[in-house]
Amino acid sequence: MTEEKEENLVKKVCNEYNITQTELAKRLDIPRGTVGRWSSDGNIPRGIGIALNLMLENKELKNKLVALKLFKDAIKALENI
Repeated sequence: MTEEKEENLVKKVCNEYNITQTELAKRLDIPRGTVGRWSSDGNIPRGIGIALNLMLENKELKNKLVALKLFKDAIKALENI
């Protein structure tokens, strides 16, 4: 992975979850400075990169689940008309 992609991964997770790098560090149970370093130099350990990608995938799946529930409710409402 290039530095830019890895740097964007930290920022993307923070943006998607609407959290700061400090909050991300707490969620990962690592020092804040480590997350800051990953964000600036793009040198993210492979395991952490996997974890960050899983966080993004989880967020996307949760959003899809909400959309499906809304769709299901809309179908039920139409059935009652």
